Amino acid sequence: MSALSVVTSAADAGLDPIAANAIADELVELTAILSNLAYDLGDDPDTLRKHMASLQAIDLITQIQMSLADILRSDEPMEKRVAGVGVEALAARLRARLAGLPADYDQASVAEAYLPFE
Repeated sequence: MSALSVVTSAADAGLDPIAANAIADELVELTAILSNLAYDLGDDPDTLRKHMASLQAIDLITQIQMSLADILRSDEPMEKRVAGVGVEALAARLRARLAGLPADYDQASVAEAYLPFE
């Protein structure tokens, strides 16, 4: 059994399922706000040209937020939840952290993981 399959539910992780769903709902709401912001900013051709990388970063943030919301709402074993994450950099970080590995990356690798478009 892998370290990821030990935690099978939000309750196993010490998080009340009602709280997990409430947090997931908040992440979805934030995602909608950011998506609307990116849409509004991208509607202006000058802003779009000048800030394409930043707008793409907003898109990545919204993808990560939705993945985290899905993880919080799922009843699947953690290994399956993480396997369903579409942002591979996030999935890799989650697998490492859930396996108890140190998250000792520097700011450059964080920026690289979250802003691959620059």
